[in-house]
Amino acid sequence: MRNPSSSSSARSRSTPTPCCGKVGIKRGPWTPEEDEILANYIRKDGEGRWRTLPKRAGLLRCGKSCRLRWMNYLRPSVKRGRIAPDEEDLILRLHRLLGNRWSLIAGRIPGRTDNEIKNYWNTHLSKKLIRQVKPRRSI
Repeated sequence: MRNPSSSSSARSRSTPTPCCGKVGIKRGPWTPEEDEILANYIRKDGEGRWRTLPKRAGLLRCGKSCRLRWMNYLRPSVKRGRIAPDEEDLILRLHRLLGNRWSLIAGRIPGRTDNEIKNYWNTHLSKKLIRQVKPRRSI
């Protein structure tokens, strides 16, 4: 019979620390200066290698935070501003077809991120659909 304490599961394993829980890593809102540093670095060296990017760029952020900031806000192809009626119609039709698969929906709407579409759905469209299904009672 094996000794349970000798099994590999009983050995101490190092688990990775949470991304932005490391000492010296800045959290919270990004400053315009940080945005500029990140955008300039990516223009010069390109996207990718997110884990090592902050140190190479001189940012006190984690790689995940840099990647999300670039992908959702700073990338030149990201559309800004209100979602147009034709985009809203497309979101509704794609949601009927694909459900809550926001990345797949975003892939069919140029310039919009999955997070932006999910947030728009949750704050505008799901409530709009509920109102259409449940007519108001007259008293």
